[in-house]
Amino acid sequence: MSERKFNSTNTLNEFFLEERCTLNKVLKIIGKRWVSEVLVLIKQDVSRFSNLKECLDGISDNVLSSVLNELVKSKLIGKEIFNQVPLKVEYHITPSGLALTNVLHQLCDWGKEHIAYETRMKPTFARKDGKD
Repeated sequence: MSERKFNSTNTLNEFFLEERCTLNKVLKIIGKRWVSEVLVLIKQDVSRFSNLKECLDGISDNVLSSVLNELVKSKLIGKEIFNQVPLKVEYHITPSGLALTNVLHQLCDWGKEHIAYETRMKPTFARKDGKD
């Protein structure tokens, strides 16, 4: 996979928007696939990689690992590595992550109030078998 051009218009616009508004930085983090689900599960004390994987039907190991690393980097979750064989790793929510999950729940409540049920429940893609 090739690297993004630093001086491309899209990259420059992205940097400009992130510097202009903190909300754009937040949305860049939480707008990625699986992030909100992982964050909420860790808040609910699902703390091990294998348990998270069980709860997230359809997520790959690579994607889950990437999401966890991004959340650790953003200081929304913490990572504790136990020095034992086999290696044991646990994740926990940080105060910052807890505050964000509270906001995510408020956004969800807003969506339930302001977005029609049919719109919320309708898949955004057509199934291959033609059923809805």
